[in-house]
This record gives sequence, structure tokens and C-alpha cells, in this order.
Amino acid sequence: MTQNQQKRVKIEYIRKDIPSFEMPAYQGERYEVLAPDTLDLQERATLSVNGLTGSSDENADYELYWVVNFRHNPPMMYHDYNDHVEIKFREALPLMRLASGSDQNSHIERRWMEVILHMQGPDGLLYYPLIGRPWARNGVPIEQFGPLPEGDHYTEPYVNGRLLGAIGIYYLITGDSLWKEVGKKIVDGLARQTVDKGDYAYFSTGQFGVNKVSDPNAPMPGPWMNMPFGWIAMGLAQFGRVTGYEPAVTLAGKLSRYIRYYGKQFDAECKFLPEAPGSLSAHFHGHLYPLLGMLEYAMAAGDEEMIQFVRKGYEYGLANMDTLVGYVPEVIYPEPFQTSEICGVADMIALALKLTRAGAEDYWDDVDRWTRNQFAEGQLIRIDWIYRMIEGTPVSAIDEISQSVEKVPERNIGNFAGWPSANDWLGQGPGIMHCCTGNGARAIYYVWENILNYTDGKLKVNLLLNRASTWADVDSYIPYEGRVDVKIKVACDLSIRIPEWVTPSETRAKVSDEGHSLIFDGRYANVGKVKPGDVVTLTFPIFERTDVVNIQRQPYTLVRKGNDVVYIEPPGKNCPLYQRVHYRENYTRYRKIARFVSEQLVDW
Repeated sequence: MTQNQQKRVKIEYIRKDIPSFEMPAYQGERYEVLAPDTLDLQERATLSVNGLTGSSDENADYELYWVVNFRHNPPMMYHDYNDHVEIKFREALPLMRLASGSDQNSHIERRWMEVILHMQGPDGLLYYPLIGRPWARNGVPIEQFGPLPEGDHYTEPYVNGRLLGAIGIYYLITGDSLWKEVGKKIVDGLARQTVDKGDYAYFSTGQFGVNKVSDPNAPMPGPWMNMPFGWIAMGLAQFGRVTGYEPAVTLAGKLSRYIRYYGKQFDAECKFLPEAPGSLSAHFHGHLYPLLGMLEYAMAAGDEEMIQFVRKGYEYGLANMDTLVGYVPEVIYPEPFQTSEICGVADMIALALKLTRAGAEDYWDDVDRWTRNQFAEGQLIRIDWIYRMIEGTPVSAIDEISQSVEKVPERNIGNFAGWPSANDWLGQGPGIMHCCTGNGARAIYYVWENILNYTDGKLKVNLLLNRASTWADVDSYIPYEGRVDVKIKVACDLSIRIPEWVTPSETRAKVSDEGHSLIFDGRYANVGKVKPGDVVTLTFPIFERTDVVNIQRQPYTLVRKGNDVVYIEPPGKNCPLYQRVHYRENYTRYRKIARFVSEQLVDW
């Protein structure tokens, strides 16, 4: 049975009639080049568009299927209450289109935008319907969001807050004031719904009925319910920053101070606290996104002290993960627990980038190591192994309303692993929980955006990864050889940051094949003034080295070339990671690629 043959459901939203709007244009320059066959985040963003849109249900207004089970025969996706993580997809998709230029499934993005408008109630908040979405009653994590309220519609502060990020992006890239007004109503509705204590604020529960607000005398909730407050603060701060709507930043600050001082998630030095009294475990991602929320607020408000508090939390995270490859455990726990979450990997990359941009510390090398290894390997880019794995296993029936088996692996190419191990994409679990996909896709943009930056005639290349831009194109030969080419498009003053494994004295430069001297400012090689048409080539030695590491008390032998892991022992069983023998060859492979340079960029 195909998707089109499945029973279509009629979803009854709180708002029937919505205003018209213009779709984002996503215009830019396109051209083909012959480039080194190395990690290309534009290509990864293109794959991500496939996964973000492909894992949706055309019979339910393209609502996300929350979990993908590759161990099921045939591979299957299913709905439940946790489909609400689709709000992360709403933010990630326009970012992926800006990076890649992909217009795949643009009709799905239009419907997603329409659904946001259909969800906005008279009080300004966004409401999920229950009529037509029977799966929403299944899998409710009551300890985190509370019980479903009575009635046909319910609203979650978590969903409202996170969607403010997507709404802010659409306001930026379309210039349509409609989205600003939609967001302002959400901000005002959230403010009314809090328990406001002046300097801080919180929500009494994770979901409310129509026109319901927190009891002003409600006690503070526990750590599990407090965790999503970080995502709310993040969306508020993002929306306030890009629209100038000050009440959004104000509320983000109140929630951030609540998280920090009353949320029972961090001690005074930002050490992660257990979620329950007497527990020894701390959910890694559950602590990282409150940090990201606090950081977004602090950057929007210029709160330097809060930035330094978040930096301490980041450093605590470093002490409890594998910093060589970027393996972030699902939980910090004294006993072996053999799974990671790409949520956590993406969060640590985001924190590293944002703290660096905020001037708290230089974490570029953390970003480089993790992006090239656990993060890049966590994205699903091949699916042959899935069909081999389930071959010969019993075929199982499905629920035609809440589940789908239609081309599931193909539709999820570009999405991220939910439970990878250090050496296997399918370490534990069924395959994908899409909270990881939403966070992973957004992190692609964060890294891609910050590969280089141009300000006041100065171009800085921060990461030696492939990137096309208005100012210059970067071709990275790493890890085939120690070389990067920067093809200049505008006159500028150029500096290039060399990674931690490169020695400044062994770095050589040419400008259009002529030898060129370098002056170093820390890790940045200052090339100086360059003009359009110049090709700046940096070369340096690259070599293999072997590391024996323990990741969650399991020994692994890694061979790294530069920062890229090119071999791991023991290998994985289902979908082994680091199948990179070609990088160990002594010549560079090339391929023809289509590049895209967007007319718009979003500082995100």
C-alpha cells in the first residue's frame, strides 16, 4: 500500500481562514566546478532537504513521522505525540535551502507555513488539534510536558517558543511583516501564560487548554519540565534579535535566569545536575539546549556574565564526552551506556561556534574535529546496508493511519542517527528519533555559515572546509593532502586560520602561483590584500597518527589524518563508520559539483 492509498485524515485546526503570503525565493548564483572530493556541507544541506521533507506524511498535512525504525521489515516510520519535534524542522529547512539552493518538495514547505497560521488561536498562541491526529494521545511524556488538557486543541509553550525561530527566519528572508506580527502575538501570549516573578518567570506545566494560563501561585516544576524552557528562551531571543521586538528578549531573559538559578539543572559552576533526586544520570542534550537558550539570550542582550556561565557548562560538557571525534553520550552515567545522540553532538558544535563568536574562547578546533567525524558520520548518506540487514526477517503489519512503509530509507537520506555508537551508525535503538535530525540539520548551517566571514573589507577563513560564497570560494584538499585554495571574488584583506595539527613555521603560501610571505596572528595566517581572480594556496604537511581511546569504557584504535578519522578498530556491525580508505591514498580525488551562492544570508 502506498502513501497515496493510505487513509487521508481531516485535521481540524483552531483557525480556518488564514492570510496569503509569499514563499521565500531562495535565489542565487549556480555554477559547476571541478573540486576535491572532500566533505562538502552544501552537499550535506542538499541531502538534508530530502530528509527533512521526505520524512513527513502527505496525508496529514505533511506532519513529521517522529521515529524511523530501520530494524522493522519493511522499514517503518510512525507518528505519536512527539511529532512536535517537527518544529525544529521548520527552522532547519529554510536554512538548508539557503545553504544548498535546493527547491526539492517546496510544496511541503508552503503547507508547513500555512499550518503555522492555521494553528494560531485568538490569544495569539499556536494550538495543536486532536481531531484528525489520534496519534497525539500516544506516547505523551507526562513527566516533561504534563497531561493532555481537556478539549480538542492544546498549546505547548515549548512549540510556541521554538517556532519563533522559524518565524524570525521567514520574516528575514521574505521581508513580510505578516511573520513579525504572528511572532509578536506568540511572544505576548507566552508572557501572559507564565508565572512572572519579576526577575524570572516559568510555566506551571508543559501544555495548556485554549485560553488557559499558569496559576500565579503554581509551584516551580521539576527539572524534566524545566528543560524545554531553554528552547523557549532560544526562540524568543532569536525572534527578538531579528525583529527588534524587545518583549521577546525580556521574556527570554526571565526564563534564562529561572533556568540558571531555579531550574535544578546546573549548580553554581554550571555542572550538570541529575534529573531526579538520588539519580546518578544526567541527560546530556537535556542540559545542552538550556545552555543554548541562555546563550542566545545573553548574546542578544549583551549579558557577558551569562555568556561566561554558559562557557563553564560547555567546559563541563567537554570533560564528559570524547573530544577527539565528538562523541557525546546520551547520558552522563557512571556505568557503560553504549549510545550517543546526534542531538548532543550538534548542540556542542553550536555552543562552540556561538561561544567563539561571542568572544568567550577560541573553540574552532573543537568544531573542526567533531564536524569531520561523529557529526558528519551521523548523517544518513547511504541506505544499502538497511536492506541487507532486514533481509530474511519476518514481515510485519502496520497501522495504516499512524505508520508508513513507503520508501522509508530513501525518504530519510540526509537525516541523522538517533542512537549511534562510536563505530556504527545503527548502534542501538530503531534508527532515527527526529529531534536529532532537527538539531543536526541546523548545525550544518551553523558550521557552513561560519567557515568564513566577511566584515568591513576583511575576509577570515575560520575552517578549512569547502564553501562557496560571494567573497571567495574555498576548496579544501584535506585530508588527501595539506592544502586549501581560496579563490578570491572581491578585493579584501585575507587571513586563514590553520588547524591545531598544523605548525605555522611549516605553512607555505602562494598567491596566483607566486610565493607569498605570511604573518601569523595566533592561528590565523595573514595573507594581506588580495584582488578578484587571485587564487591563494596554503600548503602544510599532513600525516597519519594512531590514537588508542576509550569511549564509554570501550577501547577503540583510531587512525587520523589531520583531524579526520580514516580508520577505526573494531569496525561497526550494521553500518560501520569511517569507511574512508580513499583518504589514505597519496593523491586527491576530484569530482564535478554544482555550487550555489545565495543572494541572502541569515546570521543565525
